[in-house]
Amino acid sequence: MNAELLAMLGSVPGVSSRRENEPKTLLSFKAGKLIAERQPNGKYMVTPDPRRGTLEVNWTASSSSAGVLKLEWKDRRTRSVVDSLTVFPEDDCTYSRVDTGPGRDADRVYLLQYGNASDRRFFFWMQDKEEDNNDEEFCIKINTFMADPAASS
Repeated sequence: MNAELLAMLGSVPGVSSRRENEPKTLLSFKAGKLIAERQPNGKYMVTPDPRRGTLEVNWTASSSSAGVLKLEWKDRRTRSVVDSLTVFPEDDCTYSRVDTGPGRDADRVYLLQYGNASDRRFFFWMQDKEEDNNDEEFCIKINTFMADPAASS
């Protein structure tokens, strides 16, 4: 009986089964985060955070604005959000693979960069098995969502 009622409510024109402020997960994958520290020579030294994590791209629709896109890094053990990064198209963000040096082609490190702001760099490393990874596909999708939030809705 309840399932029938819920099915009927979900199919009522103009009535959404999703609450307006409830985020919609567009993409989610296993990723660790790296802590970046600027060195005296101007380069960055990155060290891995020991926690296992998940990187999620979430879209929250809103009737009062265009909506909000967030990249959230969660600790997989506690399921808590550790970093929540709001992205607007004008932030000119990019998500790209990092060249970690000669002979390290197997490294799967990615950088979320807010425009040219050197203090807004966030590094992640992929934790899914290398043989069945979708790294490049995820990279393309994240860049698409950040550049055109309408693609997120």
